[in-house]
Amino acid sequence: MLLGFFLGDPVELLGAAVLTVGMWLVGWALWRRSREAADRVGRVLLTVSASVLAVTMLLALSWALGHVVGTPNLPLEWMVATHGLANAVGFALCGLLAWQRVKEKVG
Repeated sequence: MLLGFFLGDPVELLGAAVLTVGMWLVGWALWRRSREAADRVGRVLLTVSASVLAVTMLLALSWALGHVVGTPNLPLEWMVATHGLANAVGFALCGLLAWQRVKEKVG
């Protein structure tokens, strides 16, 4: 996606699509791992982390698509408030807390 800022919107869309697919694969792996977590809290945290990725990466993809084909998309300030904040809290924080619980149960 970074190259898209220098090479144009179509490259940014391609980068967003590649990143979205990659993050959906991460979400899928987290979701699969959540079913194997030893405790309920760990399962919930991993499920939240995985689910947030599915939604926030759709926002990123729609934002990049909006720049290429002109579909309606959120302004940058709203992307920061939704995509950015949800990824920080829902994906990263919940994921880190979940992995800490998994580590404590195993170790």
